[in-house]
Amino acid sequence: MVHCQLGSGITASFWHDNWTSFGPLIELVGDRGPQITGIHIDAVVSEALNGDGWRLDSMRSRSPTITLLRACLPNAQEVINSEVDDTFVWIPEPGRGDGSFSASSTWRALHHYPTVVYWHKAVWFTGRVPKHAFISWLAARDRLTTRDRMLSWGLTVPANCVLCASHSESRDHLFFDCTYSTQVWTFFVNRLHISPPQGFEAILRWLTAPSRDANVTLLVRLIFQAVLYLLWKERNGRVHSSVEKSPGAIISEVKHLIRLRLDPIARRQVLAPGEFSVLAVWLQSFD
Repeated sequence: MVHCQLGSGITASFWHDNWTSFGPLIELVGDRGPQITGIHIDAVVSEALNGDGWRLDSMRSRSPTITLLRACLPNAQEVINSEVDDTFVWIPEPGRGDGSFSASSTWRALHHYPTVVYWHKAVWFTGRVPKHAFISWLAARDRLTTRDRMLSWGLTVPANCVLCASHSESRDHLFFDCTYSTQVWTFFVNRLHISPPQGFEAILRWLTAPSRDANVTLLVRLIFQAVLYLLWKERNGRVHSSVEKSPGAIISEVKHLIRLRLDPIARRQVLAPGEFSVLAVWLQSFD
């Protein structure tokens, strides 16, 4: 972060200061650097010079450490001929900053913000149901304990899908290549008159902007997460018991959960004359 703009080299530490484009040289070559080169650990840059250039240039050693250091050092004559003092400036990130210290630039340098993933809006949207969002987050990261993953861990489990028993179970199969889950998902998207793409990751990308209507966008995101949550719950239930629900029963549960979620959301909506609440749009499509 603190970079030395080298002048005459009478102040900057040869080993410890950040005066080359490669950072502190001691970090580059390790603690044995001073011993190998004969340049003292506390030496300043000017002490690594002789009358003609860098002391390292006159060494006949084939040491990889010395070869590396030679490649890192700037033009010696510029340092020898300089009458300017070494100066230290604050550069929090390479190529950024004007050299002035600020608390905000320090914070940004120390706390890097991660890149927002493409499925962020499909999972962490305003109005989500937390437990539904959590399962969706695991699914988006392919971290659900599907049978393909369990087999990859060396566990002895059947490979077939718990819901349809026709294909190998994976995240992409469960959502929504499986004949069972397809019935549930298709019911809702058909009622909303929307056409999502095929494939789980394609659906996640589509959910960033599935409709120009904000109410429809919220509904389809809520539905998507509720469907994932209940399908995963049904899948796990079948693993541990013989009780099975039909796709129609899952559809009814999704409708019930969404209806409960929409009441408080609709009450908070501020509508212009002629606009419909998200609850009204839901009732038009599903009641």
